[in-house]
Amino acid sequence: MSIFMGFPELPQAEDTPLCVVNEVYCCANSRYGNISTFTNATKNHPKINVTRDIQHHKISDENVSLYVDVEDKLLKKITSVWYKQGFLDALSVAADTSINRESPFLAVTAAYVLKVANLFTAFRYFIQPHLKDIGPKTVSKYSRSRNWGTAPIKCLAWHPHTTKIAVATSDDNVRVYCSEVSFVSTLKCKAQGHVSSLSWRPYSASEIAVGCEQGVIVWTVDPNSMFTKPSSSNAVVLKRSGHSPVTDVSWSPSGDLLVSCCGADTSMLVWDVAMETAIPLRRVAGGGIVFARWSLDGSKIFAATSSIIFRVWDTRSWTPERWCARGCRVVAACWGPNDVMLFAAKGEAVVYALTNVGLLNGAKSSKAQAVLDVTKTELASGDCVGGPILDMCWDPSGKYLAVMFEESYLIAIFSTTQLMMQLKITPCCFVCGIGDEMPTTMAFQKNFTEDACLTIAWSSGRLQHFPIVYGL
Repeated sequence: MSIFMGFPELPQAEDTPLCVVNEVYCCANSRYGNISTFTNATKNHPKINVTRDIQHHKISDENVSLYVDVEDKLLKKITSVWYKQGFLDALSVAADTSINRESPFLAVTAAYVLKVANLFTAFRYFIQPHLKDIGPKTVSKYSRSRNWGTAPIKCLAWHPHTTKIAVATSDDNVRVYCSEVSFVSTLKCKAQGHVSSLSWRPYSASEIAVGCEQGVIVWTVDPNSMFTKPSSSNAVVLKRSGHSPVTDVSWSPSGDLLVSCCGADTSMLVWDVAMETAIPLRRVAGGGIVFARWSLDGSKIFAATSSIIFRVWDTRSWTPERWCARGCRVVAACWGPNDVMLFAAKGEAVVYALTNVGLLNGAKSSKAQAVLDVTKTELASGDCVGGPILDMCWDPSGKYLAVMFEESYLIAIFSTTQLMMQLKITPCCFVCGIGDEMPTTMAFQKNFTEDACLTIAWSSGRLQHFPIVYGL
């Protein structure tokens, strides 16, 4: 029997889920309903709806014209393309007889050189397949956000200690919303393009790391400042050759170290931000490092690669344990209490667990346990839920697990408990959008004291806070 059969029924078509209060699944009319009817737990939370009129749109990569001005001289054409697009594209221009009519000998020579270069490139991609996708293609391929390239909200991050949330929008601006102030700070500089990830620095009210195409940008935003657009002097750009684009950034729980990952780099960089220096954690097998997750106490780092290999690093000795996922690479992972790690592989409808009784604690057992089967199921309402997992997150207390699916518009929230070192996962509720909305990304609020609060970014640009509270 499917685990989804134990969930409460979905609301009527005109209704939408708003919260869970004292184990009661609360839904109301999507147009007129208000969460304050049921609870005031999110009364002071920022109301966010990212619409086109608040974004500063730039020309997307897909819309950039690749034409060459025919009025330019041949040498100028080739030089311009070389500067903007690289050596191989310049060779393509020189070899194109429709463009290069002035020098047939140069066209033939360029064509032969291009063939040799393509052979070497193909061989390199065969040996190192993680280098095949470059630039925003790498971010799009490994992002856990649905339709990362076109979504109004690319990623979001809650501050660890205050009710403050950062949202990266499709124009690559990072907007900071806070419950204590009405104005919104907008972070943007020239180097900040193709934003992939955000991470607030623990024990700091003002520092946030932004992973983007050129590297990592660490912003310092004075929480008491009234300036809504801090200047680029408030940003430190951390770059390293071969380490771009950055696909994930993550601060350690103590806030002293910052880890950055790049799908095209086999090294995971551990940054000392104050010194602007990085130490690479390198292993040969596995391909590029896609994302990393710190354990709650900071003693371990889970590092997923672009292949089936993933590693668990011990941050005291900086030594890794190598693991292999079954079938495909890891797409989602999250740490819970007692060093329990949950992860899911691409294309699979199963959640696996690594616990502190396996190799993580020096034992001989080397097999992860399947703890949740979310095989695609049709509900009584006719809606489908489950299937391959796109992303999942665990609330800081370890009570709730939210799972987002590749082929469903529903988010499934499960209750989780640990009894005698055994993890028990039971149904809680579904969250769905309004109309044809699809969830793009999500995160649990880290400082929510009532119980748990899941924040969901929908494809319309609407941000929803879904609290699970007791005794209110």
